[in-house]
Amino acid sequence: MDFGIPYLLEMHAIEECCALAKELGLQFVELNANFPDCQLDQLDPALLQKLSRQYGVYFTLHIEEECDPFTFNRTVREAWLRSVRKALELAAALQMPIVNMHFPHGVYITLPDRKTFLYDRYQQVFQASLSTFRGMCEEALAGTSTRIAIENTDGWKAHEQRAIEYLLESPVFGLTLDIGHSHGVEDADEPFYHAHDDRLIHMHGHDGAGKKNHLALGDGEIDLRGRFAWAKRREARIVLETKTIAALRSSVARLPEFLS
Repeated sequence: MDFGIPYLLEMHAIEECCALAKELGLQFVELNANFPDCQLDQLDPALLQKLSRQYGVYFTLHIEEECDPFTFNRTVREAWLRSVRKALELAAALQMPIVNMHFPHGVYITLPDRKTFLYDRYQQVFQASLSTFRGMCEEALAGTSTRIAIENTDGWKAHEQRAIEYLLESPVFGLTLDIGHSHGVEDADEPFYHAHDDRLIHMHGHDGAGKKNHLALGDGEIDLRGRFAWAKRREARIVLETKTIAALRSSVARLPEFLS
C-alpha cells in the first residue's frame, strides 16, 4: 500500500515536496492545482519526470477545488472542460495513477422551508453536462491507466449520488474517500462507498475530532486502523493529508501502529 504527501503551504517548490517524501520513506506526492507552483500551464513534464527519477517518487494530481465543469455558464463550463482535459493529458503523459476531484455542489436557492440545488432542479441540463464531461474524460484517458477519483466533501445529496453513479458507469472513474471529511458529517456518505466498494481507489488519510479534521494521525477519534485496512483491501493509495510538515512527520512516525 503506497502512502504519499500533499503539496503543503509551507513548501516553496515541488522539489521540496519530493525531497520530504523521500526523507519520510513515502512513495508519492499529490500535486495540487490550487497552488501557484502547480498550475497546469506551467508544469514541465520533463522536470517532473526528472524529479521522479531523482527522488524515487511518483505523482498524483488534485485539480482545483472550485472546478465545476457542469456550470450553466457555457463560457465558464467550456473553460473548466479545457482545464480538466489539460490535467488529464498531463497525468496520462506522466503515468499518474490518480487525478483527484471534488464533486461541485453548484448554486442553491434558499427557500422558506428548504434549499434547492439548481443541478437538482434542472436535471436535464445538468445531465447533458455530465454526459459531455464523462465523454471528454473517456476520450482523454483512452488507452491509459490514469483514473479520475471523485472525493467526498461535506455530504452528497441524492441527485449528486445519482450523478456520481452515472460517472462510475465509466471505467475511467473511481472514488476517493476523505476519512476526515466523512467523519465531520457523521459518515453520511459511507453507505454510498460501501455500495460501490469496488470503485474505491484513493484515500485522504488524516485524523479528526468532531467537525475538525486534517489532524495528525492519533490526534483525533477516527478509527484509523479500520479505514487503512479498508484501503489495503482495495489496494487504494493513501495521501497523509495533514496541513503542516510537523503534523505530517508525526503522522508518519505513528503510522505503523495503525497498520497492525
